[in-house]
Amino acid sequence: MQQDCNLDNVYKDVVVIGNGPSGICLSYMFAGNWPYYNGDPHPSDEMLTARLRYSIGTQTPNGLDQKEFKENGHHCRCQDGKQGRNLVNCTREALETLSLGLEGRGSRPLARLMDQLQHPCTDAGLDIPSLLTWKSPEECPDHKIIDHVVLGKGPPGGAWHSLDPNVLTISLSRWMSLPGLDLRHWELLVEAEKQRTIFENRGDGSCSIQEKISACKPATRVSIGTVAAYYRDYVTRQGLEKYFRCGTTITSVTPNPGINDNEKGYGWLVQGFENDNGRTFRYRCKKVVLATGTTDSSNRLGIPGEKAHSDWVTHDLNVLESRLDQLVSPQSSCSIIGETEKPNGHSVDPVLVVGAGLSAADAIMAARFRGIPVLHAFRDSSNDWSKEKQESIKLNGSGLDRLQWLPVGIYPEYHKVYEMMADGGTNYPLYKALPGYNLMDVNANKSNGDGNPKDKRVTLCTPDGELVSYRVSLAAILIGSKPDLSYLEKGGVGLGKLKDRPIDSRWNPVEIDDFTYEVLRAPKKGLYALGPLVGDNFVRFILGGGFAILVHILSTCK
Repeated sequence: MQQDCNLDNVYKDVVVIGNGPSGICLSYMFAGNWPYYNGDPHPSDEMLTARLRYSIGTQTPNGLDQKEFKENGHHCRCQDGKQGRNLVNCTREALETLSLGLEGRGSRPLARLMDQLQHPCTDAGLDIPSLLTWKSPEECPDHKIIDHVVLGKGPPGGAWHSLDPNVLTISLSRWMSLPGLDLRHWELLVEAEKQRTIFENRGDGSCSIQEKISACKPATRVSIGTVAAYYRDYVTRQGLEKYFRCGTTITSVTPNPGINDNEKGYGWLVQGFENDNGRTFRYRCKKVVLATGTTDSSNRLGIPGEKAHSDWVTHDLNVLESRLDQLVSPQSSCSIIGETEKPNGHSVDPVLVVGAGLSAADAIMAARFRGIPVLHAFRDSSNDWSKEKQESIKLNGSGLDRLQWLPVGIYPEYHKVYEMMADGGTNYPLYKALPGYNLMDVNANKSNGDGNPKDKRVTLCTPDGELVSYRVSLAAILIGSKPDLSYLEKGGVGLGKLKDRPIDSRWNPVEIDDFTYEVLRAPKKGLYALGPLVGDNFVRFILGGGFAILVHILSTCK
C-alpha cells in the first residue's frame, strides 16, 4: 500500500475517509475510469431512453447503422468527434432531467438513475446487462485522474472484513458488484486461476478455461466472506493499490487554519496516525469525502446493567454465536439432550434478543438452530401486522419493514422469522414474541464462587406499562449501529437533517445536495459524503453518490 515519506505535510486534491465499497468505488472513478451510456434502450422505461438520447446526444448519426454505432461507442469519441455518450460531461441540469420520475428503492434521485443504468429492471427480478460501459484513461487519454488517497482502518473492504464470513448477504451478488468487474465474473476468474495453478503444478500444461470465464453465473446470494475477498482483490485487479493507505486512524478533519500562498486551494486538514506504529500523518487537501459507513459502534439502550454485565450482555452477533456454542457445548463430546436442555441435563435459560432488524433475525435463527429458547422483544406492536401496512413498506423503514419486504423465494429464512414474529410463537417451539416490550434493566445475582452469575435476569415493560422479569442465559441487544465521526467537530452533530441529533443512516443522515453530494452544513466548501452516511444503505446505490462527487469535483477544478 502507499507509503508517504513526509508524514508532516502531504498534499492531495482529495482525501477519502473510509476504504469500504464507497471509498473503493469512488477511487475507481477518480483513477480515470468513467461511465459511458452504451446507447441501448432501457428495457422498461421509454421516457428514460428518450431523455438519455436527447440529453447525452446518442441518436444514431446519419450514415451509420445501429451495429456500426454501437461499435463506435467503444471509443472515446463518436465518428463526428463528439463525446455524446460520456456521462461525466453532463451538466447538473441534464442530470436533474435524466433523474425525473424514476422509480426505485434508492432514497436519492441520482442514486436511482445510476442504479437504473447499471442494473436495469433489477427490482423486477430481471438480470439484464448494464447500459453503462466503463472506459479507462488508457482508452481515453482525455480522462482526468484526480490525485487522491483512500484512508481506512483495515484492509480494503472496510467493515465487511469484521462480519461473520459464513452469513449470506441480503443483496444478490450482482448488487454487491463494483463498476468494471462484476462479482460473478470475479468468482469465475478466481476459480479459473486456481484450476490453472493446479494444472501447472501437475505438469499438465496449459488448459483452455476462457469459455468458463466468459460464462455468466446467475445472480444469487453469496457469503459475506466472498464479498470481503472480492472488495480486497478488486483494489488489486483494478490497479488502485497506489491510492490506498490502510491501517490508519483519523483523529481530526478540520478547515485548514493557516493557508499560505503555497497552499492556496488546500482548504482542508486531515490528521491521523498509523495503527501499527503510532506515527502521525497530516494531509492538506482541497476536498474531503466522508465514506466511512455506519457500522463503527453498536447502538446502546443506556439502561442499568447494560455495560456492567458484558460477560452475558452483548451487542455483537459474532460474540453471541460464540457464547451460544459455549452454552450448548461445554464439552466437545457432549450433545444436546432434548431441545431445551444442556448436555448435563439442566435446562437452558432462554436467550433474550432485542431488535427487529436482520441481525436480530440472524440471532434468533442461531439460537433456535442450537436448540436454545428465545425471548424476542421488538418495538413494533401486533397492530402493525396488517396487509394494509405491508402495501406501504419502504426499504428505508425499520428492520421489521425490511423483513416484510424481502421476497420469500430468495430469503426463506428471514420470512420464517417474520412469520414467527407475526404468530407470536404459538406455533413455533423455542420462540416467544414480546411485541411492544421495552427492555428496562439487566441484572444478576452474585456468583456461586465459580465466577458465573447465579441468576441472570432482565426486566421489561409491557405495552400496558407493567414490569415483567425473565431469567435468561444471554441477552443480545441488536438495535443497529452508528458511525464513528469523532474526528469531526462535535462528532458530526449538526451535519444531519436534525441539527441537534447524531448522524444515523436511517433517521438522521448527513444533509447533502442531491446532485453534488456536498455536505450542506459543512463549516467550509469541499466536504462531501456518500454511502450509508447519507442514507444510501445498499452497495448498488453507492454508484450514484460517487458519480455525483466525481462530476462536481471535475467541474470545480477546471
